Amino acid sequence: MKSILTIATLAAAALATGCGVTLSLHPLYTDKELASDLQLEGKWTDDDAKDIWVVRKDGNVYVATCPTDTDSEAIEMRLVRLGDHHFLDLTSKNTPSLAIPGHLFAKVSVAGDELQIQTMGSKWLEQKARETGFPYLELDKQVILTAPTPDVQKFVLLHAGEPDAFEDAERLHRVR
Repeated sequence: MKSILTIATLAAAALATGCGVTLSLHPLYTDKELASDLQLEGKWTDDDAKDIWVVRKDGNVYVATCPTDTDSEAIEMRLVRLGDHHFLDLTSKNTPSLAIPGHLFAKVSVAGDELQIQTMGSKWLEQKARETGFPYLELDKQVILTAPTPDVQKFVLLHAGEPDAFEDAERLHRVR
């Protein structure tokens, strides 16, 4: 099973490759929603312990790298608090010059030495955007949300408690 950070690495290239991950052109945050109350820094691995991700804080940004995987790229993560929920806004640290930087959203929690991450469900998000008229464009069969940040925040917060809105949780464990 691939870790969520590996998935985020793949999603960072989704706009260029046409993969089926739903991204947003606009972030989930403004400066006032940025948070730092979860302990994300450190080394994390999944149950397989194949890859170890190193998360470090750099100002208001967390940067995740996987030194054990030479094909992975650095992921920038912003911890966002909306209402009673924490989310990550994930982007590529090194967006190629001709690529459009996209934002991938995930619900996040930390309990002790376990980090739980749930990305928004791409199929659910695509269907909900189509049903509700939430602003998006379709590029090579990929839905890209185009609404401005305040609208994206309202949409995500409105659906934060819906079980189908998020994929199954990926659990990462702190490496001591």
